[in-house]
Amino acid sequence: MRIAICEDDVDLQKRLETAIDDWAETHRVSIDILCYPSAEAFLMAWPDMPFDLAFLDIQMKEMSGIELAGYIRESDSNMLIVFVTSFSQYVLKGYDVNALHYLIKPVSPAKLLPILDKALVIWKSRQDAFFIVSADEGQLKLPYADISHISITSHTASVHAGGKAYELRRTMNELTEALPSYFVRVHRSYIVNLFKVDCVYKDYLLLSSNERLPISRNNSKDVKDAFMRLHIGR
Repeated sequence: MRIAICEDDVDLQKRLETAIDDWAETHRVSIDILCYPSAEAFLMAWPDMPFDLAFLDIQMKEMSGIELAGYIRESDSNMLIVFVTSFSQYVLKGYDVNALHYLIKPVSPAKLLPILDKALVIWKSRQDAFFIVSADEGQLKLPYADISHISITSHTASVHAGGKAYELRRTMNELTEALPSYFVRVHRSYIVNLFKVDCVYKDYLLLSSNERLPISRNNSKDVKDAFMRLHIGR
């Protein structure tokens, strides 16, 4: 797992690096951490140096972490981005670039470790699990973690990822058995990746792509409970 830390505060940069190293040793995860003192330094190395996870300081001297994330998203929709900031008012801007999470300074292990755990789940799913789906160009390998939701009609499923839909011949029961626990059935016709959900309301949910999907009355409590467990461990 390759991780970038883009932070102009050298002390915080070192504390993050140490905490991540300790976490990786505990979880027996092989990692490679590279640190950059500015957004410009990061851009000089990337995309020749691809990353799975990046911690971006929002307030830096020239280019901000928000601007840097915008550049990243122009060509990389999969990099997991965590913003580091002293000001909570910047948090909502993270939705524009589909940020994984944010950290408010000072960063403590209690705040950092759950985010690393969450990133590890996504990263592992991208390495190990995928569907082979039908696309215009032929057969395509589609990692589970890239899927936002699946809509089902009869025995045909439409798998939605990256703004596109792909055909897959599976039933609802076959899909629910195959997919990892962060996929939940929200309606008789929909399965959703909870990592792609921004908000859960009484009768619908809002995806990071701003799409709305219905939640059936029978599934409402289970969906809300699963969302809470995934994101805050309750």
